Amino acid sequence: MKSVRLSSFVFFCTLMLCGGASFAQEKESSDIHKTRSSATIGGVKYYLHTVEKGQTLFAIAKFYGIDVNDLVIENPDAIDGIKPGQILKIPFEKKKVSAVTVDTSNYTVHKVEQGQTLYSISRQYGVDSDKLKLLNPELKDGLKAGQMLKIPNNKPKENPAVVKTVTDKPPVTAATPVVKEEAADRITVPSPSTIYKGEKKDEYNIAFFLPFHAAEAGTIETEKLVKGDVQFSTKTTVALQFYEGALLAIDSLKKQHFNAKVFVYDIDDSDSLNILNILKKPELPEMDLMIGPLYGSSFIPFSKFAKEHEIPIVSPFTQVNKILFNNPYVCKVSPSTTLQIEQMAGFVVDTFDTQNIILVNTGNAKELAFYSAFKTAANKSLLAKGHAPADSVKEVLGLGGIQNAISSTKRNIVVLPSNNQSYVTEFISKLNVMKEKYDIVLFGLQNWNSYDNLDLEYLNNLSLHTPANNFVDYDNGFAKQFIKTYRDRYKAEPENYSYQGFDVTYYFLDALQKNGKAFLNTLPANKQNGIETNFNFAQFPSDSGFENRYVYILKYKDYKLVKAN
Repeated sequence: MKSVRLSSFVFFCTLMLCGGASFAQEKESSDIHKTRSSATIGGVKYYLHTVEKGQTLFAIAKFYGIDVNDLVIENPDAIDGIKPGQILKIPFEKKKVSAVTVDTSNYTVHKVEQGQTLYSISRQYGVDSDKLKLLNPELKDGLKAGQMLKIPNNKPKENPAVVKTVTDKPPVTAATPVVKEEAADRITVPSPSTIYKGEKKDEYNIAFFLPFHAAEAGTIETEKLVKGDVQFSTKTTVALQFYEGALLAIDSLKKQHFNAKVFVYDIDDSDSLNILNILKKPELPEMDLMIGPLYGSSFIPFSKFAKEHEIPIVSPFTQVNKILFNNPYVCKVSPSTTLQIEQMAGFVVDTFDTQNIILVNTGNAKELAFYSAFKTAANKSLLAKGHAPADSVKEVLGLGGIQNAISSTKRNIVVLPSNNQSYVTEFISKLNVMKEKYDIVLFGLQNWNSYDNLDLEYLNNLSLHTPANNFVDYDNGFAKQFIKTYRDRYKAEPENYSYQGFDVTYYFLDALQKNGKAFLNTLPANKQNGIETNFNFAQFPSDSGFENRYVYILKYKDYKLVKAN
């Protein structure tokens, strides 16, 4: 976070004062009087509460019996603090479902509700937004409440915000066969060894475990923070950005009638007593979903707790697969490095199977697993495409070995699965010289994109390809809308962790809304594209957790990274 946003700091401080699940002492609710002013906005009835001197956001939320996060979502300006005379919208009760659909022979008609977006509607029905625009030319003038949209006759994803209330339809349970239909294919979900239970609810309990390090951050002087003289620690910055994105996802889903009580816990990865005290919280067994901790060192005890209480738990960042073993309630969002390499091998064979594929072994024993993963996956793919065993990947040792394997008549696909920065830097420099004589495309690893000593001219010249867990297409309409919303809310630019917070929270809360905690039964069929993270989960073996197997393949073109797959 190169420049701090004051609103985020204010929100961070107030959030930490509440201790996650319980609020700090505020002005007594008995000093607050329920307003007689009300209004109906977008079909929802609100109290219009005028803030008086001495009243706080927490006290007002407590008095009206709503969660402070819900209050902030209804009144985004409140994130910067409240002041006397300010009017706050407070819902009378949970929003009711009012959307109506009408089936025709070729399409479904959807009535747009207040607060819905093209993004949420396209996700709801599993239809690309470009198809919606093509079928509804009037969308060029924007989306308006009450507008009737034609939806291609895909089977809509089950959502209580569409057609009926939850009580009008039997809840999806573990015994209910679930089928996801997309444009041209039908996917039947295999039965896992663990049958996950959990009916739909009117309100869900969501827990976030994030390393805010409140005690340390609270000692920073606001004035110095605003001037940029000091900064939050890296972990605090990551936690803050992730949670900012998560709040926007909750906001978006709330407009689709998703109700949740959010619990936020400040976790210190290095403090075992802090972890133990959080795990003793009396409300924790009642959670419907746990997101975090972000890092593997503290994730293990929470995942054990989640298994014991049959609570789905999400690891947003951890790549190591050991957190999945013997725990069918864990969902790991970031593919392991080995899986990235295997997916990259599949891409290489699919794209360049008739070319000269050269695998470079650095001789480093620590990287032997990477080398083996690529060779095994690539050769398996070559055989599956009908190639003879003789067409297997050429194996060479170091840069010197390339000279004996390189071709002057074919494109040379050079693969270097190494994370040794000094070796990679020297290798690229020398390989670029060979590029003058030979046609070469280089494949490396995700970490290379963070090396600041690599010459961009070389990377572009060699058309470097790397696997990646995340990628933002800034020309995408959803990304543009997110950036605009983020800027308006937080007065800052979103960074990687902001996008990840939004994508992870939206994906899992949306799944929870549709199926309750039983959503794990249908997770492999629930493929979705986020703003930065795409989701394609698989469970293997069946008594383990779920790993996201979607891997981007990025390449340098015109001196910037673009998506290749």
